[in-house]
Amino acid sequence: MREMVILLILLVGIASACGCTAPAPAGTTAANTPSPAPAATIQVSPVSNGIVKNVIIRQRAFDPDIITISPGTTVVWTNEDTMSHRVVHLPQLPSEKELFHSDPLPNGGTFSYTFQNAGEYYYGDPQLGSGRSPKVIVK
Repeated sequence: MREMVILLILLVGIASACGCTAPAPAGTTAANTPSPAPAATIQVSPVSNGIVKNVIIRQRAFDPDIITISPGTTVVWTNEDTMSHRVVHLPQLPSEKELFHSDPLPNGGTFSYTFQNAGEYYYGDPQLGSGRSPKVIVK
């Protein structure tokens, strides 16, 4: 019997020395402290000031073709023409990125974009050509 007790003590000692213990519960570290939670993903969406400015597309033109708004204003383009049109931001400098590009808008279709930063933003419908220069002025 004494040999069994010695053998049991010896096995417990060897198990402790090699780290063979029960696994820690999920979400804890060896020191029994909770592991850090994964970082949250933050999505930033344009902040609207609640003001909406409407632009109508009719007879292959934007009406009005130049509008002045304040930052945070949402511009809504509505196609009242008989053919589909797109609304595409036309950057003026190579360093500028395209900010918006709608899918083709059928008659009655709408597209909106909320402008955040001051500046002049030219846009158009590529199928109409470059004869007109509608723009949004944000100040």
